[in-house]
Amino acid sequence: NKVKETVGKHFMTKKFALIVSLIFLITLNTLAQEPSCGCNKKKATRENKYKCDTTLFSNGAKLYWQRNCDSTWLTFENKEKLILKSCEKIDVYECQRTGLDFLKEYPNYLLFQYKWISGCCTPPDIILIDKETGNEIKRINNDQFVWGDVHENYVLFFSDTTYTHLIYLNNETDKAYDLHFDNKQVKKSVIKNNVLQLNDLFNNFIVSRNNFKFDYKTSEGVVKNLKIEFN
Repeated sequence: NKVKETVGKHFMTKKFALIVSLIFLITLNTLAQEPSCGCNKKKATRENKYKCDTTLFSNGAKLYWQRNCDSTWLTFENKEKLILKSCEKIDVYECQRTGLDFLKEYPNYLLFQYKWISGCCTPPDIILIDKETGNEIKRINNDQFVWGDVHENYVLFFSDTTYTHLIYLNNETDKAYDLHFDNKQVKKSVIKNNVLQLNDLFNNFIVSRNNFKFDYKTSEGVVKNLKIEFN
């Protein structure tokens, strides 16, 4: 009986130790996995410069990514929080490939683009967002968008799909200047030059102090240099 009792106690001790070890291993595994689901633990590589750090704006507002093990979302925060974008993907970089993407802060708004596909060759929507509320102020649809440059701080687009008013918007000053086209002139140019996208009609953009110059493929099949005066 004493032998059986000793064996029984030894077995129970080993069983208890095994249970404790399993609990310890499960706890370690859980702790090891949880940080990998947090955006602030994700490191950028040289090939991908994106960082999960918070972007701070001049008015104190913030823009940052958050993620868990199921999804990723982009949050704008000022007095209140507003989710600007969400993806059913746990990889921030993958979520950035399409949809809303922050470009630059300007005095009167935040400049975003909306990428319809990952990669090249499809123009984005251009979106201006209020720096105080995070709400959309203006959207330039991709079928109106011609060109833009965050270094030169402008967006070039048509006011609507009649394509009669081409607008140069200075993002720094928020001033707009326009150039008139005859009715159906641009649509005829698209057909004549057999282009896939509207912006393929325009090229060689040059910004100077007094004007904005560019080349335009006309409905006659020739390239014409045009300019928008800043006055």
